Amino acid sequence: MAWPFSKRNQLETKEHPSGAAFFVNQAVGWARWSKPRDYIREGYQMNVLVYRSIKEIVTAATSIKVELYNGETLVEKHPVLDLLANPTPTMSYREWLTEMLVNRLLIGEQFCVASPEAGRPVEMWPLNPVDMLVQPGRGGIAQAYIHEAGNSKRPYAVDPMTGLGPCFYSKLYNPADYWRGQSPLMAASLAADTHNAGGKWNFNLLRNSAKPSGLIRFKGSYPSGDMIQKMREYFKKQIQGSENAGEVPMLADDAEWVQLSQTARDMDFSATMASMAKQIASAYGVPLPLVDNDASTFNNLEQAKERLYTDTVIPLMQDFLGALSRWLFPMFNLDGYELRLDMDSIPALEGLRQKMFDRAERMYTAGILTLEESRILIGYEETPKGALKADPTNELPLDDVKALVYGAGFERK
Repeated sequence: MAWPFSKRNQLETKEHPSGAAFFVNQAVGWARWSKPRDYIREGYQMNVLVYRSIKEIVTAATSIKVELYNGETLVEKHPVLDLLANPTPTMSYREWLTEMLVNRLLIGEQFCVASPEAGRPVEMWPLNPVDMLVQPGRGGIAQAYIHEAGNSKRPYAVDPMTGLGPCFYSKLYNPADYWRGQSPLMAASLAADTHNAGGKWNFNLLRNSAKPSGLIRFKGSYPSGDMIQKMREYFKKQIQGSENAGEVPMLADDAEWVQLSQTARDMDFSATMASMAKQIASAYGVPLPLVDNDASTFNNLEQAKERLYTDTVIPLMQDFLGALSRWLFPMFNLDGYELRLDMDSIPALEGLRQKMFDRAERMYTAGILTLEESRILIGYEETPKGALKADPTNELPLDDVKALVYGAGFERK
């Protein structure tokens, strides 16, 4: 079948409906707020809020256990699991996933390359998106991904039919560039720049004894240019800097130092920094109490962690595992397999699980659900054969109900 319209006797082709338009009109590059390396330096390396937001997401994501399923059957041993456990000789799964997710959250893209490039991979090496080029192809599928570092270039070909190859590529949607992803930091670029500028301004102010600048008033005629320059050099040398904090300026009889007062606008520094923190945290989907200690309390911190998983981390990991599976599983000839998150391995969701258990129990005792339906509701399989069955009259002892709904780990009191 040809896409989007075809005759039955035509050869099978697969391409985007817009066809060659992507090849002709789309530029290869970045939708720029600044250069990609600026996201790394000005964002991740110089802005504490961006760094903390990404760290919260990545720490939570790497703590979730990943399981392999064949249909509904849990697979405990498989070469794919061995590869995920040790992606490279020098990196553990947690280190590998950290690098992949930081690249996605900072630049909007993630790359890794399989080794060997043909057959079943035994290693997966992450690549920095800053060093990668996307060579456009016809039909909406890239022709190749090129790793460019220094004077060396290494192309990785892409199958024009499947879009697969030795290089894994996943990106966040970018409406300004079909071929490249959009950094989440782009939406918070103004807030990050403002926060960085505010930090530098406050640092310079502290270097000068936390006092705003002043002016020199001359009583007589305006001094010559040489005199003005000498006065500037004098103040820079004798007054400015943390080493000279508290020094008293010495002026001639015809000059007077006038201290400039600090206005309400000058004092609005803290409010501006707090507002920028909210915008940066919001862009990354991190609840503010997790990145701002002043906004956190014992009560809202637990809810913030729960929201971080449900609203940000779990969708992020599900998207990533889905893309990784589509690239990795064909190399192992796996059909019907799936990588899933083990939700029970997330302590922050214990409150949600308890609510679901209580709901299943209430609906069973009220006669709304059968025992099997209650078990399925909370994620368990149906009652095994020979086990105690649900009583149609709902006169089953509550302890027996809990034992069957919650599983064998329930202890009768």
